[in-house]
Amino acid sequence: MYVIAVYDISTIEPAGQRRLAKIMKKMRQYLHHTQKSVFEGELSAAKLMALQKEAKEIIDEETDYVVFFRIDNKKNVERECIGIQLDPTEVII
Repeated sequence: MYVIAVYDISTIEPAGQRRLAKIMKKMRQYLHHTQKSVFEGELSAAKLMALQKEAKEIIDEETDYVVFFRIDNKKNVERECIGIQLDPTEVII
């Protein structure tokens, strides 16, 4: 399935800045980084569940959030970008 993950981590406190670095690192292990707090890519159901579990362990549920958009059929996604065209599959590490 195709997944788009978006997060917002409160960085008012130093602990929030550490959580931000951790969640970004975790997301990069599973998805392609497309824009600041946006990641996308193909994941199996098991990998999505693992990522959700690991993200939940990192964030502070009182101040942070992560949203996962799951698209079961990538053919139903039309990606349109205005400005610099960044293809998340273009740069593979």
